[in-house]
Amino acid sequence: MKKNLFITTVAMLFFFTACKKELSDNFTTYPGDLRNDTVWVATTPGNAPIHQLAGQFLPDLIIDTFDCTLGDTITFKDYISIQVPAASFIENSGTVATGKVRIEFFRLKKKGDFIKFFKPTTSSGYLVESGGGFFIRVVKNGQELKLAPNASITVRFSDTEDPKTNMQVFHARETIPFISSGIDTLHTWTRHTDTSHIKTWQGQDSLGNPLKGYELTTTQLRWTAANRFIDSTLPHTNIFAYLPQNFTNKNTVVYAVFENQKIVVNLTADFRSRSFTTIRIPKGAKIRILSFSRLGSDLYLGTRLVNDVGTSNVYKIEPQKKSLADILNYINNL
Repeated sequence: MKKNLFITTVAMLFFFTACKKELSDNFTTYPGDLRNDTVWVATTPGNAPIHQLAGQFLPDLIIDTFDCTLGDTITFKDYISIQVPAASFIENSGTVATGKVRIEFFRLKKKGDFIKFFKPTTSSGYLVESGGGFFIRVVKNGQELKLAPNASITVRFSDTEDPKTNMQVFHARETIPFISSGIDTLHTWTRHTDTSHIKTWQGQDSLGNPLKGYELTTTQLRWTAANRFIDSTLPHTNIFAYLPQNFTNKNTVVYAVFENQKIVVNLTADFRSRSFTTIRIPKGAKIRILSFSRLGSDLYLGTRLVNDVGTSNVYKIEPQKKSLADILNYINNL
């Protein structure tokens, strides 16, 4: 036991020493500029530069209207439909909403979408694989509506991969209530109390091309996804990513994106080591570590491909200055 403790202590000292050396070697000084700030904070404040990334990354809402008294089946491009029964929504007072309402919709389709919305596929620290998800909000006269007790809506959507038969409904736990208020750093997905498996479907488009996806029924609005826990008993490890000194937890977010599964993991800031880290990454996984930063008015993207997690678990990231268009193009192609 003492021998293992000694080895662990030496390894951590080596890691911190190596990080310090690499960071000082790569630090670029910008006199009189916000980019010169190297100070990490124990808790990221709400006005930190990272929150400005949310307004830059988020796409526009898809907006439509329908009569909630009668109910409707609302269709969007990319083979998405939402079946809404009549009289399914209530106002804050508890009364049943009637008449025309506005529906606002976002789609989580590809891995890049989970990054753009800052909604990693994790549930209380455990990794989940996603088949896709969405954000739905229904509004009348500026007031957000809720689904009535015992009411539900059904969303049918296509997926880019063969649908899995053991996906379940998950909802995002939100600590920032409005999507444009910044990054919800405490985001997590929570499995619905109904743990039955989501239906899958197959069909064809108008040209005869194959379609496949999920038919998900939910009793809640806002963030919903078709997810499943991955096997947590497999050998796994923590990973660490470190960047030059002026890339801190105030201006940088870091993600690990799995190459062969729809899994996106955020690396949380480790104040003591001045690095970003996460746990439970399966050994042998092929991942891409990505950093997104805002220093002053400049944006930076860092990338690092890891072919075999476990050979090493400490990774150096070298961010490069990029335009917003270049960063979004990269994210959209993940």
